[in-house]
This record gives sequence, C-alpha cells and structure tokens, in this order.
Amino acid sequence: MKDQSNKNNLPEDLVSDLKIGRRRIETKSQGWFDLASIEEVKITSIQIGPFGSKENGQYHTEAVGLVKDTEHYEIYPEALIWLPRLEMYGAWDSSHDELHVFPDKTWTDMKSNLIPYIEAQWGSYKGKDKIQHLIVKHPNKYPGAFDFIEYDLINAVKNISASECLIFLKKHEQAILRHPGSISLESDYTALAKVYYILGINNPNEENEWREKCRTILNYHPKGRFYHEKETAAICSWISADFGIQIFQKLLDKGKKQPEYAGGADLISALFNDHPKIDSQIVKLAENPNYAPHLIRCLETAERWGLTLSNDELRKNRKALNSIADVILQIRNLILSAPEGSYPAKEIHLVRSKNVADRISKGWEHLKKKEYSKTEEFVRSALADYPEDAQALFLEARLYWLSSGSAETGMNRARENLLKATRFDTAGIGKLYNMIGCALDELGRYEEAIQTFQQAAEIDHQESIYPANLAEMYWKIGDKQTAAKYARKAKSLGSRLEIVETIFRET
Repeated sequence: MKDQSNKNNLPEDLVSDLKIGRRRIETKSQGWFDLASIEEVKITSIQIGPFGSKENGQYHTEAVGLVKDTEHYEIYPEALIWLPRLEMYGAWDSSHDELHVFPDKTWTDMKSNLIPYIEAQWGSYKGKDKIQHLIVKHPNKYPGAFDFIEYDLINAVKNISASECLIFLKKHEQAILRHPGSISLESDYTALAKVYYILGINNPNEENEWREKCRTILNYHPKGRFYHEKETAAICSWISADFGIQIFQKLLDKGKKQPEYAGGADLISALFNDHPKIDSQIVKLAENPNYAPHLIRCLETAERWGLTLSNDELRKNRKALNSIADVILQIRNLILSAPEGSYPAKEIHLVRSKNVADRISKGWEHLKKKEYSKTEEFVRSALADYPEDAQALFLEARLYWLSSGSAETGMNRARENLLKATRFDTAGIGKLYNMIGCALDELGRYEEAIQTFQQAAEIDHQESIYPANLAEMYWKIGDKQTAAKYARKAKSLGSRLEIVETIFRET
C-alpha cells in the first residue's frame, strides 16, 4: 500500500519506518551504511545500458535513494533505492550502470535485515538470509518504466537551427525533464537550455515562456555541480541580470584559480552586453574581499576580448566596453582604499601595477622615438603613483642610459632601482638585472655580465633573452660548450636570435 499524500509517492511502510530517523547498517564486507531519514531521502535518477552496439544512449528511470552516508563509498544514496515506476526496491551498481531489483519485496519484508539487499550488487553476502534478486538485462520487461536518452545531445545542438528546435524537443524534452539532478545528464540539461534559448530569441512573443523554461532546466543541475558557465553565459544573462549574477557568484564561490577562463569573463561579457545598468551590481559584488581580485581579472579578460576579435559582439558595444573599464577602475580604487590587511600584498601590487601600466607603455613609445622629455613625464607620473613598480623603474633606468649616452650611468641607475623594486614583480626585476648585464657587456666586462644575466634567469625562468645573453657571453669568452648549453635553453624557450642560431651552427 502507498500513501498517496506523501510527496515522493513512497510505500506507507517505508515512510513510517524512515520517520524514526537515521540508523546504521553494519556489513562485514562493505563497511557501514547509514539509512536516510524520511527528510533525507534523495530524489535521483539511475541509468543502465546500453544493451547492444546499436544503442547510442542509456535507459534512465527515477529513483529514491535511501542511503545517506557510507563508510567506503562516500555519498552513495543509490546503494538501496525505491523505483517508483517499477514499484519495487533495488540497488544500483554505479560502477557498471547495472540495476539489481527485488521483485515482490515490501519494506516490511526487508527491514529486519537490509544487509543482503545492500550487498546484492557485490554478491558478497554469506549469511543464511541471502536473497534472490534480478539484474535488469533490458528495460523491455518493464514497459514505460525507463526513458531512453541518447548520448552527446550537447553536440547535436551545437549548430541547430531555430526550425530544428521543435523537432528536437518533441524527441528528447520529456525524457530529460523526468530526470532532474542527474550527474550523467548535466550536458543534456545544457543542450535543452540552448534549444529553449534559440526558440526564445527567435520568437519574441513567447520569449518569457522560453526564458522560464531555461531557468528551470539550468536548475536541474545537481547542487554544487554546475560546470557549464562558459557555454551557457549568454543564456544565463538572457534569463535575467539577477540569474546571471547568481551563476557568476556561484562560480567565484568554487574558488577556482582562474575563474575568468572557466566562464567568468564570458558571463561578464554577456551581462554588460545585455544589461546597461549592471555595473552597480558588479561593484556591489566586489565589496566582498574574497570576490574582488577574481572579479577584476574577469573584467579585464572580458575587456581584452572585447578590444580584440575574440568577442565580436562586445567589441561592437562601445558603451558596454566603457562601462567595463569604469567598473575596473572603481574596483581597483575599492581595493586600494580598503583597510590594511583586507587583501594580500601581492593583490595590492597587481592593482597598483595595472594602474600605471598605460603610462609605462606610453613612456616606451616616446623613448623609442628618442623623445626623452616626454618619456620622463610618464615615468615620473607612474613612479609618483607607485614608486616600487619594477617596470617603471626599469623604464627610468633605460631612459638614464639612452639620454646620457652612457652605459655606466644607466647601469648605476638600474642598480639603485633594484633596491626600490617590489619583490612581487619578478619580470621587472629580471629586466633590471638584464639591463645591468647588457651594460657590463658593452663595457667589455663579460665575466660580471654573466653573473647578472644568471641572476635575471634565476628570477624569470620563462624569458628566453636571459639564456640567450648568457650563451653570447660564454661565446665571447671562448667557452663554446657552455655557450651551446645556454643556446639550447634559449631555443627551447622560443628564442630565434641570430647569435643563438650562430652558436647552434658552429657547435
């Protein structure tokens, strides 16, 4: 008998028993299993098959997981399940997508000793109460109890046209909708969302209906397991600004090292492109010190994509790009004005360095044209804002060298600036050491130059110019073997300098 009033349509004797609360079942071979209370049962879906080489998919049916925790299998609610459409109990072997069922068994029959039912899938029970069970070999025996869902629907909708969307829905929609929260169907939820999105943007009169369908299907993803931010960014933003922000915030909460490449920059691009007044919500989000540094990187990446051909839609939306730039500045100022200790010192450095990066770039443009007074203006401005910026200090030292015409003057300034430079800017420090080495080379002090080029190479292992310069110095002092070693290193890092090629040819 089933109590039709309970929300999961569970058998009455099961509901009555699980109301007592959680209890532990000890097995000899598989450790303990904690039975869920009635409030803790998990509505899920299990899949079996395929059962032949021509079946390009699997059979899915709803299940109610009755196990809360396990000793050896972590979260495994399907170790014992109620199958509503089959109206029987079972156990699902998740490693082999195999379903073991116990026909004609009621909870009253089973509850006095659940061990043989839990151990059925492993065949490890040796007690006198060993039970007979069936492995579902094909769902044909249970008509209407399983839904066949094809593999790789996400690729099937990759280039789907609006006219093909309704055909797709007629074939796949209802089967997928019957199975919320299934890990194995995550990409199928995303495929369905894309179809709804295409229909929505192509049918303005029905847009709200398709938008709500999108929201519903994206919420089908198991809690904490949404990994489709990148491919659904436009959809999330289209559903609503709030929904897009919610997905973005959840992405930041995952603590990924580079959320900008995991969908963060895509979401930011879509939100600013679709919602002209989104800036205040983004700045509000940045008030959380845990979000602000990652948020800035997402914004900067989106801006970079919009300024290139990487994101053509955003590139054409000048207002959105300007808004992104304004928000970046607001969040940088928010970080710099925060109470001491709110952010790591390296994050503070990154913000301060980016605030002067444009001025340093313009300074180099003028230096290449030998416009020394203009270069000095930009150097002074950058160092006034960030006196320890190694890139600005390197530009200043190079200005000293070229404007004075003296390698020694430039070298002495570079040495002074090394003492001022922040330890976080390894690239800038490496350039200062490299400049000292170049000056020593010009002065004919090759042995000393080698020491400073080595210091540069130790600080920045990925820069090819440092081993190339070392190769050249050793070549000049006649140590061809060591020169060849550094030439190989420089070439492995991408160097195509003539001296490197010469050493290769002659050794």
